[in-house]
Parts: sequence; structure tokens; C-alpha cells
Amino acid sequence: MIKSLERRHVARLTVPAHLNGPTGPEARQLRLCDLSAGGARSEHFHPLPDRTMCPLDLPQGLGGVRLQAQVRWSRVMALKKVVEGKWLAYYQSGLRFRWLTPEQRAGLAAALKILEAAQESADMAPPG
Repeated sequence: MIKSLERRHVARLTVPAHLNGPTGPEARQLRLCDLSAGGARSEHFHPLPDRTMCPLDLPQGLGGVRLQAQVRWSRVMALKKVVEGKWLAYYQSGLRFRWLTPEQRAGLAAALKILEAAQESADMAPPG
């Protein structure tokens, strides 16, 4: 039997809410779900066209570095009722980092170390 190949080449780390920046109406229009050395998955309220290039500012909790990303896919994940009779589409997109400078790579590596430490601390916390 042939095993299916894993499409993802590097593991992605979940971005916890406390490192993702402010929430509420004045917050950014994009929230990171997970991050890796090669890309990220984001949530947002407007579609991102496939293959377009866009800057991605990491939250201040992850160093605040700006990275250049290419949209690999974007799809509606849910519809949320915002007021009577009005619905808002909620999207997720897969992003791939492109043409990063050495400084951006260093900032991304630092952000990944922060996420690894957060994950390790969460894994070691007593259940509760």
C-alpha cells in the first residue's frame, strides 16, 4: 500500500491569542492562525486573490517584522450573522513567504522561537 505524501515540508506552529495582538473593532483585519519558516495561515473578513503578493506584519508579540507573502489559497470558512438579516463571510488563506531578506529571515526565526517556547510552556502546564 502506498502512503500518502505530506504536502507540507515544515511544521506549522499555532499562534496563541495572547501573542496575536489586540482584538476588537480597532484591531487589524487579519489574524494569524499558524506560522512556519515557509508560510502562514490567516483568518480575515475579505478574500485575498490567489497568487497575489502581500505584506504580512507579524504581531508585536512575535517581533513585529514585516514579511513578503504570496497568497496560495483563500476560501470562505464560515458565515457569521452580524445584524438581523446581514451575514459576513469569514475567510482563511494560506500564505507562502517569498524573497525574504536576511533581516526578515532572522525576525521570522525569532518569532518561531517565541512560538516554540509558548507551545512548550503550554505543554508543561498542569491541566486545569
